[in-house]
Amino acid sequence: MKKISLKSLPLVLSALCGCTPEFDFGSIDFEPQIVVEGWIENGGVANVCLTQALTMDMDTAGTSISDIAIRWAKVTVSDGQTEEVLTGRVDKNYMPPFIYRGSRIKGETGKTYRLKVEYSGRVLTASTTIPPVTPIEKLTVSKCTDSDTLYQIELKFHDDPLQQNYYKIFTQVIPEDTRFYPAFMGTFADNVLEDNTGSVRANRAMRHSHIGKYTPFFSLNDTVNVKLTQLPEEGFEFWSGYENEIINGKNPIFPSSTNLSTNIQGGKGIWCGYGKVIRRVTIADSIR
Repeated sequence: MKKISLKSLPLVLSALCGCTPEFDFGSIDFEPQIVVEGWIENGGVANVCLTQALTMDMDTAGTSISDIAIRWAKVTVSDGQTEEVLTGRVDKNYMPPFIYRGSRIKGETGKTYRLKVEYSGRVLTASTTIPPVTPIEKLTVSKCTDSDTLYQIELKFHDDPLQQNYYKIFTQVIPEDTRFYPAFMGTFADNVLEDNTGSVRANRAMRHSHIGKYTPFFSLNDTVNVKLTQLPEEGFEFWSGYENEIINGKNPIFPSSTNLSTNIQGGKGIWCGYGKVIRRVTIADSIR
């Protein structure tokens, strides 16, 4: 059966609710796919968002964002000793506004976590490990060279030279953001670092509401939570591919029609462990 390429994030699927473009795929058959975006951090519980992909030529008139979410799946996470069925709940901090969340199993660095999703006769599985935590040694705020009103944040950390490491940065602007979002161009491997002391910029996240007016910088009155995470190679492959699609397509909704890397057996998307550390900086109090 031929397949139409899918994007591997609910972000892309939810865009179908805003308009109904006309596409002619002729006799191409479409095989529905379950799309997973799941994660677990050290000290945190498991979180899983599930959506079902729609065909590009489907009549989505009257389709709401809530209709895209899969609400009746059985989602199970195991750490090798304890097994937990996650609880589905409405959460307006996500889009679509529905998430499966655990309560008993808490993430620990070095541990492996297995995911199982059962829905409509289909079974999806995946496995991930939470890497070690890399502490943030310093956050520095400086004024952008071509602006008197915008500022950039640079973070420094020590990278272990004895192993290959992968990193992803998240930012949360207070009070604008109700949760952390992936920082723009915030996924990288340690081979891009000049030495063992990493020095990278933490950009503002790109969101739906930023289309046409996005800037990676911050304002004077912003307070920003910066989260530095280590992630396994499969998470790096997925997120770096996603970021490349956004950069090349210059559109966070429909970057292109290319499938992303996935570690989900039986579906699409990513189940990823993160070793995280969080620091907060107030721009006005930190200008050098």
